[in-house]
Amino acid sequence: GSVRPSPRSRYRQWLTHKLATWIDQFGCSGCVGCGRCITWCPVGIDLTEEVRAIRETAAGVRKE
Repeated sequence: GSVRPSPRSRYRQWLTHKLATWIDQFGCSGCVGCGRCITWCPVGIDLTEEVRAIRETAAGVRKE
């Protein structure tokens, strides 16, 4: 059987892998801006835009 049986748990794992695990392992995000996450998000959140905003905020915090 599937390790993650529900679509929600699979989606959560996929996002965690792309946005956190890649940074831990490779020092960069696994997001390539394809928009797949927007298609699968049940409420239509544009995660590529959210990630961009977080990066800009983090960059601003580091500069201060």
